[in-house]
Amino acid sequence: MSAFMQLPYTTCIALICCLFPFQRPGCQENTNVLDSLTKTIRLGEDSVRIKVYSKPGRNRVYLHVHENEEAALAAGRLMLERNGGKLVTLAHTPNRPFNRNVRFKHKQTMYEFDPNRIYTPNDSVLDSSIRIVKGRGKVTPEVRNMVRSLADSIWHEISSFPLIVAIHNNKNTPPMNQHYWFFWYQTFAESFNITSYVMRSDYASDSNKSCEDIYINPRINNSEFFIVTQREDFMDFFSKRYNVVLQNPNPVDDGSMSVFVNTHNIRYINAEAKMGRVAEQISMLELVRE
Repeated sequence: MSAFMQLPYTTCIALICCLFPFQRPGCQENTNVLDSLTKTIRLGEDSVRIKVYSKPGRNRVYLHVHENEEAALAAGRLMLERNGGKLVTLAHTPNRPFNRNVRFKHKQTMYEFDPNRIYTPNDSVLDSSIRIVKGRGKVTPEVRNMVRSLADSIWHEISSFPLIVAIHNNKNTPPMNQHYWFFWYQTFAESFNITSYVMRSDYASDSNKSCEDIYINPRINNSEFFIVTQREDFMDFFSKRYNVVLQNPNPVDDGSMSVFVNTHNIRYINAEAKMGRVAEQISMLELVRE
């Protein structure tokens, strides 16, 4: 009898596993593991967490700033797992449902702002983006600097990439009258979609004033569209017959990232899709060229 056959059963199994390694079904190596880190930015008595995910691969960064736009985050994360790159997202709501806007308390006053309206060197524009929702305070330089520190921290995470892909969702609800009691009602305008960039009658909205060119495919939902800052990207999506808006070289400064990157000569694409439409947004992100 050989020396191998004289070994205990458990020892034989251990030797076989070492000589002939194998993986159990369902335990294959996970190639979708992402590196992650979290940075916390204090805003008065509250904070915002900047969550950063990365994986070797494409040289692009996905930016997700509205916490309640969960389809956008799911699509961005899937694209990151497939192709690599970087994903930056914000977390600031303790419990569901998630909020679009960031709220923070400072000196007995509650403030609120849209985290896609804070990227501007203009103090007046930034101040107008910060709203007081409770208390008697005001937007002081101290409050403004806290919000700007968040904007600077986000910009630090994305500014080194040649391509920024912002991912957003919209509700795209039609205009309606909300009745409350007898003859009391409130009128709501049509919510944001690609037609928001079209001049209506003689009225030009800020979106329209910032629009250089536009292509609308009547066969595609007007919730799904791109906003781009370079003509090459506009022509690329046009050739694919996908809804697209080209921002002009001198857009209205509303504090949005698309306007801010314009002054830094960085390629920027915003992929807008309707709330909950993850598959549609993934299809859109797959259209983005290198």
